[in-house]
Amino acid sequence: MNELVNAAFMELQSALVARKLYSADHQSVREATDRLLELLRKIFVERAEIAVFAVDDRVVFEGDVLAASENLADRLFADLGRHGIDRVILRRGLKPDEIGRIVEVLIDTKSDPPPALTPSAHVLFGFIDTHAADDIATDGAAPTQQRLEDLWQDITEGRSPNDSNVCNIVSSVSTAVTASASAMLPLAAIKRFDEYTFVHTINVAILSTALAEVVGLNQKAVHELSMAALLHDVGKQLVPKELLNKSGRFTDEEYRLIQLHPVDGARLLFNAPGVPELSPIVAFEHHIGGDGSGYPKVPRGWKLNLASRIVQVADVFDAMRTHRPYRPAMPREKIKSIMCGDSGPCFDVDLVEIFFRMVESRGIPEEDRVAA
Repeated sequence: MNELVNAAFMELQSALVARKLYSADHQSVREATDRLLELLRKIFVERAEIAVFAVDDRVVFEGDVLAASENLADRLFADLGRHGIDRVILRRGLKPDEIGRIVEVLIDTKSDPPPALTPSAHVLFGFIDTHAADDIATDGAAPTQQRLEDLWQDITEGRSPNDSNVCNIVSSVSTAVTASASAMLPLAAIKRFDEYTFVHTINVAILSTALAEVVGLNQKAVHELSMAALLHDVGKQLVPKELLNKSGRFTDEEYRLIQLHPVDGARLLFNAPGVPELSPIVAFEHHIGGDGSGYPKVPRGWKLNLASRIVQVADVFDAMRTHRPYRPAMPREKIKSIMCGDSGPCFDVDLVEIFFRMVESRGIPEEDRVAA
């Protein structure tokens, strides 16, 4: 039973992590909620309710510390604690909208006063102090997609990016990487430009950050790479939206315009104060192959930065894994075959191998592997 309860609260945390990054109807949010409900269904076969609480940085169920106690205490129960809550009771009959209500309240750090986290028919809370929520800080950020749009706008208009905004985005990305395996691989099934571009960017940042950590980059380097990944496509701000969302083949002139976005992005980032030096490098290089192919054209013997090679792997994988107006999402095995086949001349052989073995594999359900 403890294992099921542990897994259920990790899925609740996964739903919260995903919602901090994406819209409420995003696939990652829905799937985490579905997995939570399935786990609770199994739990409620044996009992009518479960109660979990946090005390002294430990998360406890029926007197035993949960296996993911430290993880849950640092994230889910830290968010609950800002509302003065240290105890959650879930009852048989819990509905998806009741879970959604918890998640929506916990991600709202902007409302003043903050929305109340009130009980429902199948969810009860234990309050440390009924006035504790009055002290919740309201200088937080909007969901990550809006923060990212603000960041890109600052860059495009030549302003120094807001430090708090940047830290919030990078923190959300890092949380998604470490929160749980099920939150590891975000898949965007979105066709509209405004949402696709930013959701894809967040996906690439998460996957790039995970790959950077796996290959052993230090904390400062991972932070700067995460920032670079979030900004690698900023040049697309200057590409007409109707062109990026075109369903048919590009004309030569349209393709030329598309190919300008790495150079435009690098130029914007070079001119933006307060942007790490790595960001314009990654923006410029992320469409250049290891053999010098791709765009923009570079001199023979050009050596790609390691960060650019990492972001490129994540970028190509997520682009192929995502539904687009001009083609459906590709199955996992086909993507792996394409990327492994192009390793060497186009991609870094070692990075691709590590990506599929240690990063991508953490987020693909077993049934999807079989289907692919």
